[in-house]
This record gives sequence, C-alpha cells and structure tokens, in this order.
Amino acid sequence: MTKHDATDLQALIRKIQEHTATAEELRRFLHMTEQPAMDELLPYGEWQQTDGEALPPGLKEKVIQAAPQRRMRLLKSYLRKTLPYAAAVMLLLALHQLLPRIGQRTPALLTVTSKDGEIKRITLPDSTTVILNARSTIRYAATPDTLREVFLEGEAYFDVRANEHKPFVVRSGALSTRVLGTSFNVRAYPGETQQLGVVSGKIQVSSPEGKSVLLGKGDQVTYDAAASFVSIATDPQQMSNWQNGIIDMNNLTLQQVAAILERWYSVKVILLSPGIGQHVLSGTQTNSSLTATLESICFVYNLQYEQDGQIIKIREK
Repeated sequence: MTKHDATDLQALIRKIQEHTATAEELRRFLHMTEQPAMDELLPYGEWQQTDGEALPPGLKEKVIQAAPQRRMRLLKSYLRKTLPYAAAVMLLLALHQLLPRIGQRTPALLTVTSKDGEIKRITLPDSTTVILNARSTIRYAATPDTLREVFLEGEAYFDVRANEHKPFVVRSGALSTRVLGTSFNVRAYPGETQQLGVVSGKIQVSSPEGKSVLLGKGDQVTYDAAASFVSIATDPQQMSNWQNGIIDMNNLTLQQVAAILERWYSVKVILLSPGIGQHVLSGTQTNSSLTATLESICFVYNLQYEQDGQIIKIREK
C-alpha cells in the first residue's frame, strides 16, 4: 500500500464523519475496506485501542439494513479493529444516513460554461440563482438530490434558495462550501488563490486537510497554496463588482489583474520586466475599454505596453 492510499483513506474518513462524502467516495471507501492488508493504510497507532469492542446492537441493525449484508459485516469488523469506539459510532451513523444512495444511478450533470468576456445568469432546479463570471464552468444535477451539490471552476455569485432539509454544497477545487440559504461569491480559477466572501447568511468552508471556517455576513477569506485560510478585511460586496462590469483592483497584484484582463478580453498578457507582476494595485476600473485599463495601470507604475493582435506585452519604461 502506498502513502497516497493512506492519505486518500484519511480524507475519505474525514469526509464521511463531516457528512460531506459523495456516493462515489462512499463506494471507494467501502471498496478499500475489503482490500487485504488494510492495516498498512492506517499509520495512526492511537486508533489501535479498542480491538474487539462491540457496537450497540440497535445501531448495528440499522446500519446493516442500509447496505448489503456481506459488505457491512466486513466494514463493521474493520471499524472495530481500527477506530476508537466513539469515532466508529460517528462513522457508522454517517454511513447510515448516506449509504442508501449507494447503488442508485448517479444522475447526469448539466454543464454551463461562460466564454471570455461573458457573464451568464442561471437558475438551478431548486430556484437558486447563479451568476457566472467570464471563463467559468458550473456542473449540477437536473434534479436536486438530498444534497444539493454543484461543481464550480472559475468564479460565480450564488443566491441560494433556503431549504434546511437540503443543504447546498459548492465544490470548487479542493474546497467544499456548505450553506442552507445565503448569498456569497466564490472565486476558484485554476492556478489562482481561492477567495470566498459572504454577502448575507452564513457558510461553512472545509479543506481536504480537515480545516474548516465558518463565515458570516461581511466575512471574506482566501485559501492559498499553503492550505491555509486567511481573512480579508474588505467588503465582500466589492468581490462581486464584476457583475456590474467593474474590475476591482484593490489589493490585487498586476499578475492577478493580468489574469482578469485575459478572461475579460480574450487576450494573452505577458509581463516582460522582472518583478512588475508583484506591483499592488488599487481602485476600480470599468471594463468597457481594455486600452483605458492598460493606460491607467501603466501610468501608475511608469510602465508601457504594446499590443499585437491578442498579445499584450507590458514592461518598464
């Protein structure tokens, strides 16, 4: 067994305990428990402390009813040998709630994509409103299940229809955002720092490392390559200025703004002079004119640019 297998198993157990595991992740977890030499996947000595301790008969019967008997016998035996009693009970309770979905056909996902410079407004089957920023993609089921779940790549503003019996989950890159009813913005472009801001209500954001933060109205955080959450002391309403055709450059580097310009104007921005990508900008700019935006940026930092078709090169004067 590999280190990757151990990390995968640890992540699966955490998701199941937090009630965020998908049906496919539960299938993979149960498949792993049936493999030989499972003990090699568990490098946590403190787990080996309740060998043979029986589970409550009532709980045992409920869980057995929720899954095929043969598989649950193996799983119950594995849990007794590898998890502390309390953790085993938590895990089995979570499985009891989620396992009925196993075996059901995974619903086909609908995909909506916005092109460069395009903003799209979508109404999901549960009446939640989503506004997609440029060069973004969202995938969702045509019919909402017990867990309303969407997958986002790029940036979107969500106005979630409240339903306390069906939580709404946004999966963006490595993060999982769970809400009941609220409005918030998620920026999750590949290769860029993720950023989340809450306009109303509350959201809970979880990372694969087991970190979790609860955000309320006015809160805003980033999630960086170091797998840590960092609070931002700005108005999250500004984070969604893009809906009104405004580029918010406050506290963004030239490198970050260049990525925004590429998405909005379908161009490639090349920063030729070393270090200029780290210049920190401020203010806002209406994105109706690429030329006006470039001239404004270059004026502030004594830069110059040249454009050849869809290629823009920026350098020091």
